Amino acid sequence: MEKNILKAFQPNIVERLGEVYWRDNGYREAFEKEKELAERLKEIFTEEQMAMVEQYHSAISATMGICELLAYRQVMKDMVSILK
Repeated sequence: MEKNILKAFQPNIVERLGEVYWRDNGYREAFEKEKELAERLKEIFTEEQMAMVEQYHSAISATMGICELLAYRQVMKDMVSILK
């Protein structure tokens, strides 16, 4: 049953986390800084270099997304264990 509960929550995790992030001033400031730096890089790098930077950023973002999901799942498992 524990796995079924976790699977039921999983589809909405990313959406809920996104909402939480956007309500946080620190996150919004960091996101704006990220965009600003990306624009500066576009002015300096060639298209090929920028494509590589964007691929690297996408890979990092994907890795961090997996980390967030794993952390969320672990917290849910811990909560279930505490409530037993």
